[in-house]
Order: sequence, then structure tokens, then C-alpha cells
Amino acid sequence: MSACATHVVGGDVVLPSGIVRTDLTISSGRIRRIGTAVDVESHDAVLDASGMLVAPGLIDLQCNGAGGADFTNDAAAIETMSSILPQFGVTSFLPTVVTSTKASRLACIEAIRGFAGCRDAAQPLGLHFEGPAISRNHVGAHDPALLVSPPMLRDEIQEWVASGVVALVTLAPELDGAIAAIEQLSSGGVVVFAGHTAMSSCELQRAQAAGLRGVTHLFNAMAPFGHRQPGPIGAVLADDQVAASVICDGIHVDPVAVRVAWRALGPERLLLVSDAAAALGERHGTVKLGRRSAVHDESGVRTSEGVLAGSALALDQAVRNLIDFTGCTAIEALGAATTAPADVLGRDDIGRIAVGARGDLAIFDERLRLRRTLVAGVTVWSQDPEGN
Repeated sequence: MSACATHVVGGDVVLPSGIVRTDLTISSGRIRRIGTAVDVESHDAVLDASGMLVAPGLIDLQCNGAGGADFTNDAAAIETMSSILPQFGVTSFLPTVVTSTKASRLACIEAIRGFAGCRDAAQPLGLHFEGPAISRNHVGAHDPALLVSPPMLRDEIQEWVASGVVALVTLAPELDGAIAAIEQLSSGGVVVFAGHTAMSSCELQRAQAAGLRGVTHLFNAMAPFGHRQPGPIGAVLADDQVAASVICDGIHVDPVAVRVAWRALGPERLLLVSDAAAALGERHGTVKLGRRSAVHDESGVRTSEGVLAGSALALDQAVRNLIDFTGCTAIEALGAATTAPADVLGRDDIGRIAVGARGDLAIFDERLRLRRTLVAGVTVWSQDPEGN
């Protein structure tokens, strides 16, 4: 066994087959053994997880900022975001760019390209461009002056694909030229979600045929549900294929609506996201979301008009909220923040504990409170300041 191995012993480990009390051995950043640790040498790291739940590291598909830093407004915020997110159990994430200028989008592409990364921080999996091809009628907190129609993005989309770092794009499928944009993106390996939209069920089906995989923050910034005009919400809840992310903070979506979504989508298709703004991990005050200012207080993060502008939601809290709102099991809720988002991205090396997968772990106590986060087998955050 490698002398630099990390052994996590005695924990209740969340495996694809269920919870098993066993040990894990991680070396060179990967899980090498699931089973009783052997040949534990004095200079190996041995973490006693007795009485703890050992889960895959959490994956956030929509994170705009953290620690007072907004990624759209300042691409250098990637450093702050990566360092802060492990304290919420997040080991990998998609830094998200809201509707902005082309210069801002290019700056964010270059920031990800230049991010060397390190083993003591959450790892960006690529960019999430939320906009600029979204509905003017459902713009939310985005800047309407910066919206761009899908045909005007054709050449830029080619740049996104060629960059190799754009992982997810959210757009409104009902816009003129959107189907062609979905085909262009999906054929280039970029995952496409619908969002900020008024799409009908027929438009959802056409978008799916073109490659659409999911829906961004179901219920929020989209046409409302009606029994005669079900709109995007009805289209998604009646579909048996599409995945959908939910901001499970009790502010963006009422717990009853979360329960409805859970019953319709289940643990394989409901994705927990934070949609965190720069307010995450910060005290109440004023923050930025792109070019717009927002106020973070007890009512959430809102523009001066009262429009929600991201959240201050920690993803581990979203997991606990989902359990409280729906009565689902801890394993099901964790899957909505681990395996389900990994599957949407087509990643089998994260979001699960398996031999060969990355050694990214979130370790919880019996109340599902985060105690430790590991990235590539290295403790990057611990409730104990000395990491013991």
C-alpha cells in the first residue's frame, strides 16, 4: 500500500449498493480500496470515521459566488469560491456566469483555463453560462439590457465548445433559433438546460430531441403553472426523462412545491443546487450579482425591486432541507447533490464512492451535520480547526 495513503476507517459508507460499515483507502487522489484497511503505516493518514456517515463529496451545478466574491463580476473570484465551498461539503462545482457581456464571459473562460487548482480546494468542473439567451419576460435578476438572441450567439457558441471548459448552458428553448443553439451545444459536448423560460410541453419535447438534458431552478424565473396553461413547470413535472434543479432553501420554493417536485422527479432526476451568490458565508449586507447590486438579509438575497438574486444557501443545508420538506431518506437527499448531478454531466469519477473514483468525501455526524470534507483524499475542511 502506498506510503501516502489516506485511510478512512470505521465509517458508515454510502455505496451505490447502500450503506456499508467499512473502510476506504485513498492514494494518488483516487479510491483504491473499499474494505478493511491493511498495512496502515505510521506515516499514513488515518481518519477515524466511527459513528459517521461517509458520503461522496457534494457537487453544485450552479454557484455564482461565495465569500463576498461574485464570479460574473470578477473572474478571479474562482479562487475564493474554491477555498470556501468545502466548508459546506462541496468538493466540485460549476462556477456560474449570469447574463453578462461577451467580455465577461471570455474572462471567465480564461480564468478557468488558468486555474491551476490544488488539492486543498473544491474543484471547478467547467463553466455554467446561465444566459444570455433567456426570455425577456422571465429575466429574474438578470440584466435585460445584456440579453442576446440565440442566432447572435452562433459564433460565440463555437468558441465555448472549442474552449473545452464550458460544461453547462441555460437558455430558453422557445426563443427563435434556440433549437439550433441546443443542437450546436449538445453536439459539442456541452450539457444544455432550459431556464428563465415560458416553454410549453411541445417546446420542451422539441428541445429534448435537440439534446436538452434538464431544467435550471424549477419554479423560479419561469412562467407559472396553470391547469389550462401548464407551461414549463407542468411540462417538466409531467415528463419522465428531464432532470431539474431546485433551490431548496424554503425561500425560492415553498416546501410543498419541493415535495411535489420530489414525487414527480424522484432521487435520480431532482438536482439540488445552491444558486449561491456572493452572500454565501457572509453576514447580511450588499453584494453583487454581475452588474447588479442585491441586499442579503433574512428574506434572502434580493435586488432593490425585491427580485431574488441567487441565494445564501449552503448545499449541505439544502440536503437537510430536502429531508425535512419531503420525508426522503438521507441517502436519497445526498444522491440529489452527488450522483444525480454527476450523471447529468456524464461523470462517473465523482458523485459516488467506488474503486477508481476521485477521493472526494463529505463526512457527516448522526444529525447529518458536516464534520469533514476531503478532496482527492486530503482533508480540506474540518470542524476541528486542526483537522483531527
